[in-house]
Amino acid sequence: MFDEIQITKAQLRFLMLKGLHLLAAIFIIIMLCLYFNIKSQINKETTENDNEIISQRTGETSYEAFCANNRDVACGSIKRFITDSYNEEYGKVILNENIEKKEVISNLIADNSDINIHPEDMNKLLEHLYEEKLPDDIIDVGDKEKVEKSKGIHIIPARKPPYFGSKKAVVIVIDDMGISLKRTAEISSLKAPITASFLTYGRKLDEQINNSLKSGHEIIVHVPMEAQTAVDVAPDVLTTKMSLSEIKANLLAMLKKFKEIKGINNHMGSKLTEDYKRMKTVMETLKEKGLYFLDSKTSPKSRAEKAAQDTGIAYAHRHVFLDNKNEKEYILDQLGKVERLANKNGYAIAIGHPKTQTYAALKEWLPTVDKKGIKIIPLSTAIKILNPNVK
Repeated sequence: MFDEIQITKAQLRFLMLKGLHLLAAIFIIIMLCLYFNIKSQINKETTENDNEIISQRTGETSYEAFCANNRDVACGSIKRFITDSYNEEYGKVILNENIEKKEVISNLIADNSDINIHPEDMNKLLEHLYEEKLPDDIIDVGDKEKVEKSKGIHIIPARKPPYFGSKKAVVIVIDDMGISLKRTAEISSLKAPITASFLTYGRKLDEQINNSLKSGHEIIVHVPMEAQTAVDVAPDVLTTKMSLSEIKANLLAMLKKFKEIKGINNHMGSKLTEDYKRMKTVMETLKEKGLYFLDSKTSPKSRAEKAAQDTGIAYAHRHVFLDNKNEKEYILDQLGKVERLANKNGYAIAIGHPKTQTYAALKEWLPTVDKKGIKIIPLSTAIKILNPNVK
């Protein structure tokens, strides 16, 4: 039968050509499979190596690892805030600058404070939650409170100058408490009568406040108020667009989140504190609750003092911001200015924030004040001395 089969040379060439085509196609398919398999393996190893590099350089977990370990976090939304890239030179995670929703960051930090975030990057993250740009001015009204002596003229002071005792008094207020569990816990570990001002939208407020109380801290509410700049302040905020009734209702809603508080101070507020009518409503609401007001003085045009005087509530204002720079030496220098003001005027009120270097500076500075003839007092103690006619 095979003898009867005859293949012409043309047919043989055709079959050989088809065979070569088939072999070429098989070869190409095999090479493509090998290529994609090798590429996939390289990408996998590169990703693993990158994550290892990030971990080695900064101690950072990758975005995927974070999501895997925090199933309750909406990683899709957080991806916009923390990128998964890192700087080749410094090897640290780069934060996305287009941050619009502070609440998302607040929840991220509050719910996952134990995640391994490099301190520098955590500080950058927290700065988006902190105040508008704070003034560097040192407010010294001591000269206005003293009566100059003039030869041959007996001047009777309009009121008795405040007296804080044989030691000069310093009030240390720490704003923005309650957002970062870790940073709040650090401040709460400082066993001194400092005043802890908790934001109204922090998580686990009762637990964090109790930790502060155990260290002898006084608790006040850090009430978000509208700033001059268009910043996304907080989930809770009092604005100039609100009616007077809305101002009162929203402030009362914020105060209900706290127990046994002494007073409040403003978070941001450079715009709202300039609005006399709305600040008077704030003061009237505080008077109903028996609370005092500390003016953070984010605006030199603040009408808070006038509103407090007209309402008849206890009032004070800060003299120094401690940590516009998160640098230990700078903060210690600011504390030195606080000391000099206290020695000159009998007292001084300073405001800081739960930053890494603020904690480090206070931890070093607080044990030294007694030898310097200075005592740390709660804000309410200073308020009573400064407002002797307010009950």
